[in-house]
Amino acid sequence: MVFLVVGDANADLSSTLARFPDEGDDVPMTELGYGSGGSGANVATALAKLGARARLVTAVGSDPGAAIALRAAREAGVDLSFVETHPTVATGTCVVAISPSGERTFLSFRGANAVVSCPDFEAVFQDVVHLHVAGHALLEGEQWLTTLALMKEATRRDVPLSIDICLPLVRARAEELFALAPRFAVLFGNQSELGELGGFAPNDHGATPCEAAIAALLGAGVPLVVGKLGAEGAVVAEGSTRTLVPPFPADVRDTTGAGDGFVGAFLYAWRRGATAEGAGRLGNAAGALVVSRPGAAASLPGREELSCLLSRHGSELHSSLLANDNPTIGRAT
Repeated sequence: MVFLVVGDANADLSSTLARFPDEGDDVPMTELGYGSGGSGANVATALAKLGARARLVTAVGSDPGAAIALRAAREAGVDLSFVETHPTVATGTCVVAISPSGERTFLSFRGANAVVSCPDFEAVFQDVVHLHVAGHALLEGEQWLTTLALMKEATRRDVPLSIDICLPLVRARAEELFALAPRFAVLFGNQSELGELGGFAPNDHGATPCEAAIAALLGAGVPLVVGKLGAEGAVVAEGSTRTLVPPFPADVRDTTGAGDGFVGAFLYAWRRGATAEGAGRLGNAAGALVVSRPGAAASLPGREELSCLLSRHGSELHSSLLANDNPTIGRAT
């Protein structure tokens, strides 16, 4: 069975900085390199590296950046049959500036991502059990219309949906996001994203913006909201229940792709029958491994690495969630 992922695929140019610059500054880089990125490609790659079958809907240009953007997904075995090659628009590119603390800052050119057209439904939904929307896919252009059409078709087919929001989506379409919210079985967001979304939510009880956003999303009809809290772990919110899922220790080198690794691991575990808390723990483990090394898609862990990390920290999750014996989610081919 297949996870269908719609979202961006980028060629990331990652630069590690001696210090983060002020406007007009001149700061040296200590490392520089190209790698696969984009939240859609990252989540699909994360799922495939865990043993699930993943299918990606996106677009790239007919330029050298396309091979970089798709390299990790191709190596992981993601189904790229529905990746379009646009003849005139360049592949999406993201300049990633990595501060000495490991925090990433993005400067993004969306390029061909925004012009992906709608695929044939019968073909793209073959064997699909879940549709995941990477937040940038709802931003603009033909990609926005394509994503809405895929969401509508998924609902018609009783295929559950998830979304991982992003700051540009919150800033551009907060009201629409709340309107779409009931269509998602699970919504992910990090502290910055939920905090900014909270500015558009009612807050009569002095809650933090992040807490206000979670409450508003649950009130709008999302059954499950998952907050990615970085070094603080994650919070899983269902109804009136808030469960804090503790983090794993990590030597932070580069936070790029950590949230996507979390989402991929969470969905993988959740679709295999894990509780939301258990899925959050696997997501935290994936995030801890990602931040400990450079790059986005290339740093995403496989089952063996996750199993070892969970085992070292006394978790019993690895034996049931990471064994390749579940008939619902098959191994990538």
